[in-house]
Amino acid sequence: MKEKKKKEIFSNIIGYDNIKQHLKRTIDVLNNPEKYKKLGSSIPKGLFLYGPPGIGKTCIAKNFIDYTNRKSYIVRKNKADENFIEHLNDIFKQAKETQPSLILLDDLDKFSEAQDKKNSKEFATVQSLIDEVKDDDIFIIATANWKYDIPDSLLRSGRFDIIVEVENPRDEDSYKIIKHYLSNKQIDKNVNARNISYILKRVSCADLENICNEAGIYAGYKNKKSIGMEELIKASLEHTYSEIIDDLNEENEYTQRVAYHEAAHALIANLLQPQSVLAVSVVKIGNNKGLAIYNGNDYIDDIDVVKNKIKILLAGKAALEIVYNKCDIGSDRDTNNAYSLARRLVSDYTFFGFDSISNSFDSSDIVKNNKDKNATKILDMYYNEVKQILLQNRNKLDVLANELKEKKILFKEDIYNIINNCNK
Repeated sequence: MKEKKKKEIFSNIIGYDNIKQHLKRTIDVLNNPEKYKKLGSSIPKGLFLYGPPGIGKTCIAKNFIDYTNRKSYIVRKNKADENFIEHLNDIFKQAKETQPSLILLDDLDKFSEAQDKKNSKEFATVQSLIDEVKDDDIFIIATANWKYDIPDSLLRSGRFDIIVEVENPRDEDSYKIIKHYLSNKQIDKNVNARNISYILKRVSCADLENICNEAGIYAGYKNKKSIGMEELIKASLEHTYSEIIDDLNEENEYTQRVAYHEAAHALIANLLQPQSVLAVSVVKIGNNKGLAIYNGNDYIDDIDVVKNKIKILLAGKAALEIVYNKCDIGSDRDTNNAYSLARRLVSDYTFFGFDSISNSFDSSDIVKNNKDKNATKILDMYYNEVKQILLQNRNKLDVLANELKEKKILFKEDIYNIINNCNK
C-alpha cells in the first residue's frame, strides 16, 4: 500500500461514524475478496450515496477510492448528451481493460436533463453498461442529491448492492465540524462551538464552513482581532432564518415581554422534558421577536410528547397573562400549532372517546363539530395547567426572563444552571 493508506481510513472525514464503519467493511471486501469468497459471500458490485447538497458525498466517495487497490475513473456530466454517452462508453471500456477497477459516477441524478428522467438515454446507457461488466471486477460508486429521479431498476441489487443515505450532520457531528472549521481561525477564548451547534441543527457541512467564514468577515469589518460569539451567533441566525440582523443587542419596548414569553417556553419545556431546550433568544429576526430551539425529533409519534408540546406552545401566552395581565397578541402561531396538535390527540388518539373519529367515507358535520369542541377542551385544560406550573415556579420565570433580556440569548447550559440555582 502507499504511505497514505497506513493512516486510519476516513480519518479526514469528520463525523458520520456509522456510515464510515459500513464503508470500511466494503473496502475490506474489495481489498481482500478471497477471505469473503471462502465464506460463500459474493463481492458487492456497487455503492450508491445520496443526500442533500454540500454534505461531502463526493469527498466520502473519493476517500473510499483512495483506500481501495484499484484503478479509478471519475465521470461527471460536462458534455452534450450524445458526446456524454460516448464518454460513458469509453470510460467503461477503459475500466474493463484495467480491472480490478472502480468507476465513480458523480452527481448521477444530473446525468440527464430530460423532462422524463427515468426513461432517459443517459440512465438507460448507464444501466446497460453496468450489466455488460457484471462478470468483471469493476466496482461502481454513484453519488446523487436525489434518488427519486433515478430509475428503480438502475438502483436495484446486483447493480447497486449498497445504498447509503448521507444526511446533514447533527448533534455531535455538527459540533465536531464547527470546531474543525474554527480551528484555523483567530477566535475569542469565550467562543463555544457546542452552543453554536445548537443553533445550527441539520445544516450542511458546506454551510457550516461558510457560516464560520462569514463570522470572520463580520469581525474583520469591526476591526476586531478575533472572532467572538456575537459574530458567530449573528452569522448562524442569519443563515438559519434567511434574515439580516442589524444588532444582537437592540432593545425596544417589547423586549421585556418577549423575554417573558420565550423564558416561559424554555421553563415549561425544561420542567416537562429536562434539558430539552438548546437555545432561547430575544434577538429580533424578521417578523420573529424571539425564538426557542428544542432538542429532539420533529416527528411526533408519542401521546405524551404531543401533550408536552401543546403545553410548551401555550406557555408564552400564559406567562404574559400572569405577568402583565394582558393577552399576548404575538402568540397566534403558537396557539394555532397547539390547536393542530390537540386535533391530532382527538382524531388519532381518541382522547375524548370515539365521537371524533371519521373515515374516508364519512366526514359529517357532527364529527367535525366534535373534533373542534374536544380540541378546544384540551387547550383550555392544558392552558390552565401551564398557568399553575408557571405560578408555582414564578421565581425561575423571573430570573430566566431577566437573564434573557440582558444577554439576548441563552443556551442549554445557561438555562439548566439558572433553573438549578433557583432550586437551590
